[in-house]
Amino acid sequence: MTEESVKSSIEDVDEIINLMDRVNETFAYGIWIPSLKKDVMFREINTAQQKRLAKAIIDSPVYNTEFIFTLRQIIKENCVDKINTDDLTLFDKLMIALKMRNVSIGDIIEIEIPISDDGKETIKRGVSIDKIINDAKKKIKIPDDCSFESSDGSYKLDCSIPTIGTEYTLEMELREHSDISGIDTPDELRKTIGDAFINEIVKYINVLTIKTDDNIVTINLNDVSFRNRIAMIEKIPSKLIDKVIKYISDVKEELSNVTVLNLSYEKDGKTKKVKERLTIDGSFFTSS
Repeated sequence: MTEESVKSSIEDVDEIINLMDRVNETFAYGIWIPSLKKDVMFREINTAQQKRLAKAIIDSPVYNTEFIFTLRQIIKENCVDKINTDDLTLFDKLMIALKMRNVSIGDIIEIEIPISDDGKETIKRGVSIDKIINDAKKKIKIPDDCSFESSDGSYKLDCSIPTIGTEYTLEMELREHSDISGIDTPDELRKTIGDAFINEIVKYINVLTIKTDDNIVTINLNDVSFRNRIAMIEKIPSKLIDKVIKYISDVKEELSNVTVLNLSYEKDGKTKKVKERLTIDGSFFTSS
């Protein structure tokens, strides 16, 4: 390469970056998307994206908003196929996170297991993310969409697994209307946790139908702001909401089938078996 060509290359930074983007795209890999029942192509996480994930580690103990925002944006940036990634479900998001970590950072992640009663003594075990993904493909059972009706027929709620877009929208509105920096008392903490709990419920409810003697009103909650969703859901009979909570519990149990790991270790000449949860947050993409 001549000195002139080197100089030209250095000056044309935008062209070099575009070239690097094209090179990165040739190394795209497939990720199994449960809701689509097919593989979708993604690029590897780059250094700048990993840095953004590292920044998301420091967040509120109540919320995980920064990580939710960051991972959503990276999924959008790295998806090669022409799909709306905001329409993918939280099950899809989990599979994407696992595979992205597997390809971009490494297959083995160390899980710290407490082995003493006080939790101070720990031992580390390496876990294969590829094995977690393959096991998930075999045993994951995605709950169907459900409708729940009140005993008198006045209310009906249509529920489904939240999408990445729904999670993002409601997290953004929740953070806008909740001041976590001013949590100084137990009452303030309880209110904040209560807001997060309600937020979790409304993520799963898509349509609210209200029936009266002479009228039926159907509201698409995806078109309603977070505050208005809360106001409506708080008017729903608790027995009906309990059915939604049970549905949410079923969904989370299936997610736990992927993220709760059966591990073992030796202590005092005996094999001990434990269950440890794999936490998907910023540190998942920055630690080996």
